Amino acid sequence: MRPARAGLCVAVAIMALSACDRAPPPSHVDAAADATATDAPAASNDTLPASSQPAARNDTRMLPQAFTAGESLASLQARFGATNVRVEDIPGAEGEMVRGVVLFPDDPSRRAYLHFADAENLRGLALVRIVDPASTWTLGDDVHMGTTLAELVARNGAPIDFSGFGWDYGGAIGGFHGGKLEPRNGSWPRSSFRLSPRPGAETTAGLPRGDATFSSDDPKFADLATSVVVGELTLAYPRQAAQ
Repeated sequence: MRPARAGLCVAVAIMALSACDRAPPPSHVDAAADATATDAPAASNDTLPASSQPAARNDTRMLPQAFTAGESLASLQARFGATNVRVEDIPGAEGEMVRGVVLFPDDPSRRAYLHFADAENLRGLALVRIVDPASTWTLGDDVHMGTTLAELVARNGAPIDFSGFGWDYGGAIGGFHGGKLEPRNGSWPRSSFRLSPRPGAETTAGLPRGDATFSSDDPKFADLATSVVVGELTLAYPRQAAQ
């Protein structure tokens, strides 16, 4: 399975979403353009049905509950404080930079990158990305940055498929083999994750690499359980919600 190459903003994140309906890099993203320009299924955790998502709060680190599709620069500043909301160019697809918001820019434990459907006016939240290894954000059910592949497989109760590393779309989830992490509905917003080599293991020769799909139970890669971890968390909103 090859993740679809996407349009303008946020590459790997939405690539992972469209690849498996659950899953989205630190430096490349499959983006707000795709999150808002298509209604393709996302790599979703579907923690709560869209209709029952609680109001956004500034005191939670659970990603699906912290934001709403109607976020704007003003709403973010009011809730998190103006000094904790910085407008700047943030990484988009294929090395492009797009206008967005960095939340808590000086605190890697709380930093988040926000992409908008209307980037010029920063209206209509399209995608939230968490990429710092030290981040304390979570998707709920204890999926957070650094969660190992072994832990994910144990929670899933079945193998997990993902794309090889070493390219822009590496680590995208390809499937859960009907396990407990398999998305059960198509509600929005859609929380997701992408896999990465564990910090310090990036050059490990035994890691699967390239534009191909691999499985967590592949006997050729015996070290996957501890050398592969969650390397990105995302929260995506549909086109209609971001307009």
